Parts: sequence; structure tokens; C-alpha cells
Amino acid sequence: MQKRNLSRNRLWDWFYDITDFVLALFLIGFTFPLFILAIFLVKNDSAGPVIYKQSRYGKNKNIFTIYKFRTMNVHAEKWGPVWGCESDPRSGNIGKFLRNSHIDELPQLFNVLKGQMSLVGPRPERPYFADEFSKVILDYEERHKVKPGLTGWSQINGLRGESPVDERTEYDIFYIRNRTIAFYLKIILLTPFAKPVKQVAKLEKIEPVLSACLLPCR
Repeated sequence: MQKRNLSRNRLWDWFYDITDFVLALFLIGFTFPLFILAIFLVKNDSAGPVIYKQSRYGKNKNIFTIYKFRTMNVHAEKWGPVWGCESDPRSGNIGKFLRNSHIDELPQLFNVLKGQMSLVGPRPERPYFADEFSKVILDYEERHKVKPGLTGWSQINGLRGESPVDERTEYDIFYIRNRTIAFYLKIILLTPFAKPVKQVAKLEKIEPVLSACLLPCR
């Protein structure tokens, strides 16, 4: 029985991988003009590479390199990891536009093609912050049972950016425990209509971890 369930899970994982690959190829073609626009804006905004690379946790906490269009200057984190958000003061006008429109995340479609990410899943986090969150947020480690995603159940419900990480985690785990192809497709279809970012005055559970990092974003 256990072997049958394992085979079934592998079959579904294979199905999600194929679906991710096909849809990512389509989305790269569909959004190609936005890639060109982003490259032009970043190159003309500040010196440095167009693509920003950063280490993130993937499935089973395997570390991979995530790709984004650069929205800050190349020295934004010279003093160490800082928690980013949509109103991050380290971003100029171009950077804020790319972040608020989520155009900066389009290169992650290539992470999907490489099998490092899925279109749907918990957002990938940096090891430094993920390790801290796992100490104070119940079941946080469960997020690493699946591939991280470009979008997710928490994101379309407004839990992204400066929203509370503990509540975001609850939505991520709900998706993981109830994942079906219908749920997966529903999230993709609802992503363009995602709710506004849910903001709070104080993130009590994670304040000891992020208080210094979040202050500039207020």
C-alpha cells in the first residue's frame, strides 16, 4: 500500500513538472515584450548586471540560485541580508515599478524550466531568514516538502511583501496539504486578480527576527 502511494505521488509530481515546463515556456513567449522592457529600464537606471542572483531554499531545503531583474543598486546588501518588501526604500522609481508590478520576478520562469521551482507553491526564502522563521513559526519546515513557486495560495490572498509571515505560512501549508491539479490551476488563473497586500502595524511573532530589517520599509 505504501509503495502504491509512493508511486502515485511520483506520478503526480511528474505531471506537475511537465505542466510547469509547458506553461513556463508559454509564459516566457507571452511576456517576452516585458522582458525587453525590463532589460531596457534596468540598464538605463543604474550600473550593474540586469539579472540579480540570490541563494534560496528549494524542495527539501536544497539551495538553488534564483533569478530576478535587479531593482536595487549593487551595494544594497553590503552589510548583510535585509528583508525586502514592495515599499523598500533601497529601490529607485524604476525598481519600485518592477517590484510592484512583479515584472522583476519574470526571470524565475527559467528557474521553473530548470526544475528548481514550480509555477505554484510557497515563495522561496533565503536560508538565513528561513532558518530563523523555522525557530518561531509552527510547521514552517513543511513548506520545503514541495518546490517553491512563482505564485501561491498565500500570494493571491494578499499575503506577500510586508504581510505577516506566520499567516502566510498557514496558507502555504494549506495548499501543500490539499494540493490537487484543480487547486493548482485555480491559483494560476486567480494570480492576475490577487488581493491587495495585507499589511499590519506590527509583526509580533517575527519581530525579534526582522525588526531591524523591516523598519526601513515602513
